Amino acid sequence: NLCERTAGLVPRPSVTADRSLHGACDPRELPPALAVYGRDALAIAGLQASHLEHAAPVHPAIALTGAEVVWQVRQEMARTVEDVLARRSRWLLLDARASLAAAPAVARLMAAELGRDARWVEDQVRTYAVTARAALLRASASFADQAAPLVA
Repeated sequence: NLCERTAGLVPRPSVTADRSLHGACDPRELPPALAVYGRDALAIAGLQASHLEHAAPVHPAIALTGAEVVWQVRQEMARTVEDVLARRSRWLLLDARASLAAAPAVARLMAAELGRDARWVEDQVRTYAVTARAALLRASASFADQAAPLVA
C-alpha cells in the first residue's frame, strides 16, 4: 500500500498474500540449532542421523556441521569453501581464525560431494586462507585504530 501510494499506482489486491516462503513453518517444530533453515532443517537433521560422520561440527569453535555443508552443496549450490564459510554460514565474520582452521574439513566434504580431487581441496584451502588472513588483518587494523586514542 505504501509503495502504491508513493508511486501513484492504482491499488490492486495482492496475489501472494496467502503464500508462504520456501521453508516456512512453526520454528517450534524444528531442531533449535538448525532452525535458520526453516522446514529444510528436518532434511538436514535426517542427513545427520543417516550419516553420523556428518553430525559433528566441522571445527570445535564453529556451530556448522558436516551435514549443513553437504546440504549447502546439494541444495544451495555452494561451490567453494568461501561460499560456505563466508557467505552461507558467515563464519569468516564470526570467527575468522576458526573458519580458517575449519577450511580443510569443509573442502574435503565439498570435494566428496562435487567429485573433486585432492588438488582441488588444496586450492580451495589456499584460496580461502588468503581471504581469511585478509579479514584478520582488517580486523586487527580496525582494533588498533580504535584502541589508539586510549593509549595516547
